[in-house]
Amino acid sequence: MLFKLLRVVHSMSAHSLKELAQQMDVSQELIESMIEGLARLGYLRPLAAKCGDECSRCPVGDTCAIGSVGRVWVLTESGQRIAQADAG
Repeated sequence: MLFKLLRVVHSMSAHSLKELAQQMDVSQELIESMIEGLARLGYLRPLAAKCGDECSRCPVGDTCAIGSVGRVWVLTESGQRIAQADAG
């Protein structure tokens, strides 16, 4: 189930805990717990509260939640490798 969450995050097909929970058919609380676990394992990291001038080059700049309520999580290099390997 953790690898499935990594694939969903990698695909950027969900933009909130609610969407992740719906896609995976689990509770938001379980998603939060899984995200924290993946962060402890080094597969996810919280995005800094400000991106500076990098936002203009960001592929999700139009839908970004930086500065809004909640946290934005991104895959680390290890998380990307796992998500890509598990998807193939």
